[in-house]
Amino acid sequence: MTAHQAVATRFCARVIGLLMLIIGAVVLARGADLALIVPAIIQDGPLAFITGVFTLIIGMVLFVAHHHWSNATAIVITLLSIATILRGVILMFAPSLFAGIANAALAGAGLGILLVGAVGFLIGAWLTYAGWFAKPASV
Repeated sequence: MTAHQAVATRFCARVIGLLMLIIGAVVLARGADLALIVPAIIQDGPLAFITGVFTLIIGMVLFVAHHHWSNATAIVITLLSIATILRGVILMFAPSLFAGIANAALAGAGLGILLVGAVGFLIGAWLTYAGWFAKPASV
């Protein structure tokens, strides 16, 4: 890993880690509310489209800033950028597909919501640690 890649990985881990940590906590705390909010957003065509546009922009910026596979943290960040790009494209081209995925996660007495929130929170905690507290890898 070059010095530039190490800096990019730490920076992205800091931003994405804190973001996922907070969003994971919100999903865990407000899962019942999200079961009502998410379908409403997806059913509003213009809102789903605009959300898809901004999601695509964020995913593309993240991928351009960070697209290497040198260690576990870098791999996770790159995969998250690709997933964000795909989410944006799906929201713009096939919001019904996204609605089906969201409905599957929201079904089952909230177990899907808890699982998504917990996984997001744990990945966020790990990336936050890697970005802010872990000893920088030597180059």
